Amino acid sequence: MEKVAYEFDKGNKELVRASVSDFAGKQRADVRIYFQTDDGAWHPTKRGVSISTEMIGELKQAVDKLEKAVSKN
Repeated sequence: MEKVAYEFDKGNKELVRASVSDFAGKQRADVRIYFQTDDGAWHPTKRGVSISTEMIGELKQAVDKLEKAVSKN
């Protein structure tokens, strides 16, 4: 079962969703782009990343570094 932790609008009937789910008996963290169909339903795309929850700290470091790189420009 997927537990949505956070999501934000990407525009053009797309959103970015961060969630936690179980896959093959292990907990995974997933950051993925979803698209909305004409009937209003949201569906995942292949664009995104799924990592073991033990690697969330590494992902956070990557996002922090991206934020610093953007602020320098």
